[in-house]
Amino acid sequence: MLQRLTLLLTGLLLLISFVAAIAQPSGPAIPFDKLTYQIDSIQKAEKIPGLQVLVFTKDSLLYQRNAGLRNLSTKAPVTAQTLFPVASVTKSMVAVAALMLVQQGKLSLTDEVKKLAPEIEFHNPWEATDPVRVAHLLEHTAGFDDWSMKAYAYNSPTISLQEGLTIAPQSRQSRWRPGTFMAYSNADPPVVARIIEKKTGQEFESFVRQRIFTPLGMNRATFHRDGAALTDLASGYTDNGQKEAPYWYLLARPTGGLNVSALELMPFVQMLMGRGSFRGQPLLSPALVDRMETPSTTLAARAGSKQGYGLNNFTTSYQGHLLHGHDGASIGLRAHYLYQSALNRGIIVLVNTDGPGFSKLKDAVLKLVMQNVPPQRPPVYRLSKAEKENWIGYYRPSNYRQAATGWFMGLTQLVHVEEEGNNLVLYDGLGSQPQPLQPIGPNQVLRLDSRGYTPELTLVHNDSNEPVLVRSFGAGLMANTATKTSFLGAWLPVLLGHLSILILALCLIMGFVWLIRGVWLQKKGRRLSVLPVRIGLFLYALSYLVMVIILNEGGDELGVVSPLSITVFTASLLGPLAALVAFFNLTRNYRQLSSRTERIFMPIAVIFALLVVSYMGVWGLVGMRTWL
Repeated sequence: MLQRLTLLLTGLLLLISFVAAIAQPSGPAIPFDKLTYQIDSIQKAEKIPGLQVLVFTKDSLLYQRNAGLRNLSTKAPVTAQTLFPVASVTKSMVAVAALMLVQQGKLSLTDEVKKLAPEIEFHNPWEATDPVRVAHLLEHTAGFDDWSMKAYAYNSPTISLQEGLTIAPQSRQSRWRPGTFMAYSNADPPVVARIIEKKTGQEFESFVRQRIFTPLGMNRATFHRDGAALTDLASGYTDNGQKEAPYWYLLARPTGGLNVSALELMPFVQMLMGRGSFRGQPLLSPALVDRMETPSTTLAARAGSKQGYGLNNFTTSYQGHLLHGHDGASIGLRAHYLYQSALNRGIIVLVNTDGPGFSKLKDAVLKLVMQNVPPQRPPVYRLSKAEKENWIGYYRPSNYRQAATGWFMGLTQLVHVEEEGNNLVLYDGLGSQPQPLQPIGPNQVLRLDSRGYTPELTLVHNDSNEPVLVRSFGAGLMANTATKTSFLGAWLPVLLGHLSILILALCLIMGFVWLIRGVWLQKKGRRLSVLPVRIGLFLYALSYLVMVIILNEGGDELGVVSPLSITVFTASLLGPLAALVAFFNLTRNYRQLSSRTERIFMPIAVIFALLVVSYMGVWGLVGMRTWL
């Protein structure tokens, strides 16, 4: 009897131990009470209207926080059922859908896009030797520009994908040889989605619902403002979480049209964590999930970099641990998923504001989820003197996400690597603080971020054999690469740019002074000297000031013919014309200047005005038509 009782107790203890083991996540415990406190503190401090936060393993939900309001006007709360527009997180669905066709043998990542969809317009000067392939579109290495203002402004609930690809096709221009550098572009995923439609004979959204949503139980997820999105959709908020943003009907929904709750997005991430399987049901092979997570087509990847952007799935690093996921950004909305399969940890963060609180929130969640995980940084590589010299120097941003931003970034952004105390440090921008770099190879270093992130930088050479610094992918980066230059090549554009801005501001201020002085002299029966020069410089400065203000604040109105876009167009012509008027009149009437100060200032102002006009002309900003 005693022996039976002992066996029974032993069996009961084993059962309890087994249940406890499967109920607990692998790895150290996560302080969820502290996480709740931090989430609530950040939400209050940053005025985040509403949010959803999940922490989970590949098999179970560990933590859930739904807080705040999905709509400030109706006071409707965020619940587990609330759907959020997750923007570019949608791109991961495109990659999984494409890989499903690869798994079936209906598609190859090396297939040439021109042969698969000859009707889709794009231009690649290297097409004969380096054609655009499916993998280039999924890794954003085709060199395509980002969407134009016209494409971003398009807002139609009924447009088909096929029709959307005919609008503003000029974004699909390879600006460098495909398969060399990555530049995030919303023009890439819709092309792959259209290829999927052609291969399956189904609308993209229908294929995704059948092959991804249904098996994963994502029954309320939608690409349209229909179904659950009519009753439970979170509204986006701008202006520090105060102004409600209208719903955005994208030009191409596969780029960022998904509406989903964190709870229904979780099975998709768990499937990736499970190496393609969810609750015992395989959707993708483990090898294809590995491929999705692995950047392969860039020069940096071929140089050995494991970080970067895979198939609509980015790789980042925290304390040396590689993590995978994707972010999404829309008007008044932000989304984020991140996971680490080996650690069996995943997180999702959704908010309905586009303020700085989102970054603080996702950083805080990741820090607490990873706080008890020991760092796993690669060993330090000891650079030789020659290898160290290869890194040291100045770099100017290149391979821009959007070509039109290059004129500004080239004047304001500067990367500098130098040696301090036998260690390499990075100055990432003017006035930035030094960030220590840990070499892990002759051409690779980790940037030791104070927040715990350890993003990788890789040194490669472009087609002109220039050294190029490639950063691991980060959401919002307008340029992931920077090309090495000389001290003069680094600082001269920055110096001239800032001097040009200073002199433009002086022309604007002096314009008002000249106006007041001219009226005062007029009353005395006298006239201000070289009046056309003064008027020209004032109009030149005023035109570019108006352009910058409208381009910064104009929003969707710039993508269509509107008073704002017409004003930008007019100002972009008036500024150069006024500068030329000032130049020609100054050459004819310079001797009329009686003041020594004006004899010095006027020529300098005119020279810098012509310099600015020439620079704008090179970047195609003279006669700027934002609606094209």
